[in-house]
Amino acid sequence: MQFDLHKIGSVILKRMMDNTINLDNCDLLFLYDNLSKELATRRYLIVLDNLWEEDGNNLERLKEMLQHGRKGSRVIVTTRNLRIVQQLRTGFLANQRKICPVPESEIIELDVLEPGDGWELMKQRAFGADDDHNGLEEIGKQIAAKCGGLPLVANALGQVMSEQRTVGAWEHIRDTKFDLGLREGHQKETLERLVLSYYHMKPKFKLCFIYLATFPKGFVMDNRHIIQQWNALGYINSRHDGQCCINYLLGMSFLRIPGSASVSPSSLHFKAPQELVMHDLVHDLVSVIGADEFIDLDATKSTSWNRARYCRHAQLTNFKNDPEAFKHIPGKLRSLHFRDLGGLQLPKKAFSRSKYIRVLDLSGHSAECQSAPSRVVLPSSINQLKLIRYLDGTGLPIKSLPKNFHALQNMETLILSNSLFEILSDSICRLTKLCYLDLSGSSGLSKLPASLGELSQLFFLNLSGCSILQELPESICELTCLHHLDMSDCCALQKLPDKFGGLLKLSFLNLSGCSKLTKLPDNVSFPCLEHLNLSSCHELENLPIDFGHLQKLEFMDLSGCYKVPLLPVSFCQLNHLKHLDLSDCHNLKELPDCFGHLFELEYLNLTSCAKLRLLPESICKLFKLRRVYLSYCLKLSELPSSFGDLELHILHMNCLRDMNDCPDSIGDMTSLTQFVTYNATSGLLDKAREIRRRLNLVGNVHEVKSGECSIVDLVGLACSDLKLEGLQNVEHPGADSLKLRDKSDIRVLQLCWEDEGGESVLDRLVPPRTLEDFSLIGYRSSEFPDWMFDISSYLPFLSELNLKGLEACDHLPPFGALPNLRRLSLHNIPNIRKIGKKFYGEGGPCLKLRVLMLNSMENLEEWWTTESTKENEEFLIPNLHYLEVVNCQKLKFLPYPPRSMFWFLSNSERVLPERGSGKLSSSIPPSEMVLGNCSFSEDKWDRLQHFPTLEIFQLTSISGLRTLPEVMRCFSSLTALHLSKLKDLGALPVWLGLLESVQKIVILDCPSMTSLPESMKNLTALKILILSECKGLETLPEWLGQLTSLEHLEIMDCPNLTSLPESMKNLPALKILKLLDCEDLETLPEWLGQLTSLEELKIGCPNLTPLPESMMNLTALNKGLETLPEWLGQLTSLDQLLIEDCPNLTYLPESLWSLSALKLLKIVGCPSLAERCQGEDARKICNIPNIEFS
Repeated sequence: MQFDLHKIGSVILKRMMDNTINLDNCDLLFLYDNLSKELATRRYLIVLDNLWEEDGNNLERLKEMLQHGRKGSRVIVTTRNLRIVQQLRTGFLANQRKICPVPESEIIELDVLEPGDGWELMKQRAFGADDDHNGLEEIGKQIAAKCGGLPLVANALGQVMSEQRTVGAWEHIRDTKFDLGLREGHQKETLERLVLSYYHMKPKFKLCFIYLATFPKGFVMDNRHIIQQWNALGYINSRHDGQCCINYLLGMSFLRIPGSASVSPSSLHFKAPQELVMHDLVHDLVSVIGADEFIDLDATKSTSWNRARYCRHAQLTNFKNDPEAFKHIPGKLRSLHFRDLGGLQLPKKAFSRSKYIRVLDLSGHSAECQSAPSRVVLPSSINQLKLIRYLDGTGLPIKSLPKNFHALQNMETLILSNSLFEILSDSICRLTKLCYLDLSGSSGLSKLPASLGELSQLFFLNLSGCSILQELPESICELTCLHHLDMSDCCALQKLPDKFGGLLKLSFLNLSGCSKLTKLPDNVSFPCLEHLNLSSCHELENLPIDFGHLQKLEFMDLSGCYKVPLLPVSFCQLNHLKHLDLSDCHNLKELPDCFGHLFELEYLNLTSCAKLRLLPESICKLFKLRRVYLSYCLKLSELPSSFGDLELHILHMNCLRDMNDCPDSIGDMTSLTQFVTYNATSGLLDKAREIRRRLNLVGNVHEVKSGECSIVDLVGLACSDLKLEGLQNVEHPGADSLKLRDKSDIRVLQLCWEDEGGESVLDRLVPPRTLEDFSLIGYRSSEFPDWMFDISSYLPFLSELNLKGLEACDHLPPFGALPNLRRLSLHNIPNIRKIGKKFYGEGGPCLKLRVLMLNSMENLEEWWTTESTKENEEFLIPNLHYLEVVNCQKLKFLPYPPRSMFWFLSNSERVLPERGSGKLSSSIPPSEMVLGNCSFSEDKWDRLQHFPTLEIFQLTSISGLRTLPEVMRCFSSLTALHLSKLKDLGALPVWLGLLESVQKIVILDCPSMTSLPESMKNLTALKILILSECKGLETLPEWLGQLTSLEHLEIMDCPNLTSLPESMKNLPALKILKLLDCEDLETLPEWLGQLTSLEELKIGCPNLTPLPESMMNLTALNKGLETLPEWLGQLTSLDQLLIEDCPNLTYLPESLWSLSALKLLKIVGCPSLAERCQGEDARKICNIPNIEFS
């Protein structure tokens, strides 16, 4: 392949400038100038892979282009030619030390495989686990010796040998020799060894393989397009055959997936990779083998094409709108590919002499080229290609198809992606053989033809990125052969046809990014569907109740479906589901109890399901589950006790604010290789550390304090969590020697200063690119190093950022540009006064930020949440889940605060918005708020009117509040009300009874409150009532018995309460009753025994006299009773005690021995208790005259 300095420079410059510059028509001088400017300010690493150029002048020009850069810049070159290495080490720039070649001793020269190693590699391909090697192994070793130690040859031959495991076949491979007529050299030997694998390749795949010479070296091929081209040329009979060929070539290592190692057929996923590349050596081989079939047509040398008149495949380059070039195109061509054509306007008669073409690829047109026309018309001569079966017009700026285009009745594949279509012509629906249609990226396409359903053979339809397409024609439901439908990012699509579920052969459906789609059709049978992507369907509210009918579904992505509250029960019928992503389903409150029926599930992502409180017990039955992600499930409070029964490999539990512990059984999960817990509660972090130690997992925190050791001593350190303290004592050489950026194992990093000094070492302590959690504590400088102003490039995976005690800092780098930032904490940065749009950088909104915590930002006055003050601006923090603001008395969010799901405000009352959120929309309606330590005037209380969706509201430690603010009446969705430490609260308002959705009320430490309003009897949904430390409360109201839904009643530390109202006997649902530390409560009423639903009773009042006899009727208490209270010993008049059907009760209280009046003790149906009472507890009951066990 020709050495192209222009292309190398363009690729490097584009990458540095994020593809924002057009370089198609620039000259080398322009490239040199811009590269010198860009490289001079950077420390870079450039890899030039597989360099073949031997000309010293060209290599010197390459070095001249790359000579600029900051100290520490590196260029790595890989090549198979040692002469190139020597050329790079010489020349003017090398001698002048402008580009310094490494010492010869540091050149890494990879050796070939030893014969034994080559055979081992080959044997892995050639034999199965239980295959008989007799008679073949010795021949195999002889074949391995012919591979010249090259892994590629060994892999390819091993694949061929695996299909012909006979002595005769292997001997034939061993004895075959080839002479390709190449000149002597290393390349000749390599290709002649490699051609053996082609010679013995399956005959049905040889034509397919040779055809790949059509593509330039290094070209990234689309798997689906290759198969369609093979089919169009008649090389395969079906798409299945094409996929088998792809897998076969992957198995031989002739094809590879970009960025991966070689792939064995057994490891291929059932869905083949979409992108493929060919190994350069294999490309050289296929170019030699297919030399007579393929030609590269240079349009500037068209007169020399006659020698290629019988070629079947060609690529056209350097076309400059010269119509004469087409007169010399070989007439027998079956495929024609245009490459790098820039501005393209084909002449009308371009194809008049090419009547045999089956494959026409016009995708080489570049819409970015400066000379490209704004609109292109396909030449009318295209209608003469009667045999054409494949047309790729990707990127062509065409608005319509030629007249009579429908006459191309053999057309099977039509790719018109990124076109300028506004309305697609009906004529396309007359291509009766069309089976593959790609209109992706046609952002102006607003309507599809009503007759689309006439394409009866269509199996593939791609409409992704058709961003103004609002609806699909009803006839799409008639595409009975459709297997693959991609409508991702059709962001204007609002509904699907009612009969959409009737696409019986559909196996792949992508609706991701259809952000206005509100529902799916009721009937979604799709009996063949395997892959379903509904991610970022933000307005989708419910899944169809018959969702479980998708019996073959293996992959489902529901991430970002903000409004889905529940999964239908039928969901558990998805017996083949392997991959389930529910991340960022903000409104998901629970998983169905039958979730454990998804027996094939391997991957479960629940990240940022902020309302999810519990996981069903049945999840512990998913024994094939390997990866679980629970981070940012802010309300998840516990895991099932048997969670450790799972055989997980990866478990992520970051930022779980309500979980204080995790099951001990996780410590028995020996399969676990990664257990991640950052920024969780102290209890959970302690348990996680203990579990990691028990399982010997990498993840120990390495904490280095000032004076304990030199930072130089950490050079060889390997850990996942690193804390460096006392950095004020570190100097540059020590920081440099640490090479922190190279420590890719580190996931959590804390850098701490305790005094002034050492601030400049932060420039040397660039974290590794893989970092996920970063804390900067006590940094005393007002300036940040350059890398922090490009932090999104340096730390693209960072999800947690904590800044604390930055006393001199008066501005922040663009932390909002971090693409994966989920949690940001700013604590005690006193000189920050304003956070504006510079904080967000050029990356737009912080789409993934879920937790924002601000503490003691005493001078912070403004935080802008939109780019400007315009009414229709979108939130720059649109999806916040938790907003905590403590001791920020001056702070106002402008123009509006982010609409967080959970609010915690303490001594920061100005954060509440004065005028709501204007016209701005957000997927996050506020649902929970805690207000504490605030001093509110009446007009500030009115700001709560902008939170009508609150479900949980808590007021704590607010002085001077004598009654609840009237504005709370707007909380029509309120389910829980918490009032604590309101010392001046005298009475609850009458209107409290109007909040009919309230299910829980907690009143704690409100000493001035003397009574409850009668209107509360209207709270018929109330299930939980807790009254604690209400010292002014003397009686409970009679209407308490009208709370027919009440299940849980706690009265604690109400010292003046003397009795319980008789109406309580009418509480039919009451299951839990707790009476504790009520000093004036001396007797319990006889009617207590009528509370027959009671399951838990806890009484701890010091002056209480014996319990009423009616308590023997409380049989429901027995179910879970595990202990008897010590106060039982205070019942000094008790003469008979019956303990019956309490299987969980294992021992008696110590105080039982003091019951001197007790004459009879009967223990019935309590096997554990009976056994103990006849053993170690016998001393407690030895003074009782009559004891019976049965």
